[in-house]
Amino acid sequence: MYLKKCGKKILELLVMCMVVFILGAFSCERVYAEETINENESIEEAEEFNASLYLMALLDNSYKNDPTILVLTGIATAEEAAEIYEHGLDTEVAGMESMLSAEGKEEYRKLFADLLSGVKYTVGEAEKQADGSYVVTVYYEQMNVFKPAMEAYISAVYEYIDILVAGRELPSDEEMTEWLAMALKACLEESLKNVTYGETQATTVRISLEDDGWMPSSYDVMHLEEVFFDIEGAMSALY
Repeated sequence: MYLKKCGKKILELLVMCMVVFILGAFSCERVYAEETINENESIEEAEEFNASLYLMALLDNSYKNDPTILVLTGIATAEEAAEIYEHGLDTEVAGMESMLSAEGKEEYRKLFADLLSGVKYTVGEAEKQADGSYVVTVYYEQMNVFKPAMEAYISAVYEYIDILVAGRELPSDEEMTEWLAMALKACLEESLKNVTYGETQATTVRISLEDDGWMPSSYDVMHLEEVFFDIEGAMSALY
């Protein structure tokens, strides 16, 4: 039971770290707002804000490590875009420092990047609202990668338990945690090799002009993470 509980905690941390990464990656919105809206201008007086292009720039840089639109539109420089992306990955790995060796952290860092780059989405039209905000439609195909990985992971954990019981010699807590984390990584990597996607669906992201500039709704950003990946299916496999 200890192993199963520990494995669940690792998955929960993995999901949490990915959400933190996406939220942190949206920190570049202030750069765009400061360059396009002067403090003495109202939103109506400023040049029309292209919310769809803005969201696409943020998503491409956050998920695909593709700063092309971000740079071409002047939202950020190539160096700033790279720093935003790399900081996101660093944040994810930092969240697992207590579980992994230095080598394991680097392997997980690459895994996070591969998971994010596999997301399929298309940014649609933006509709301007009465309050001046925009609601942007995002079409996506849910990535079926976590549930099959978790099913394989549970099997691997029980096999590991059988080996420990047969050997009658338990490893240290640190050794078990390291094994569980690397077993999860292996299952995710295998799932990525055979990843499938669901049918095209749609969701929306609201982008509003705040005191610090244009900002996507944090709730909508977190919702993207929930629908881009089969997180709900993965949690059901564990519980």
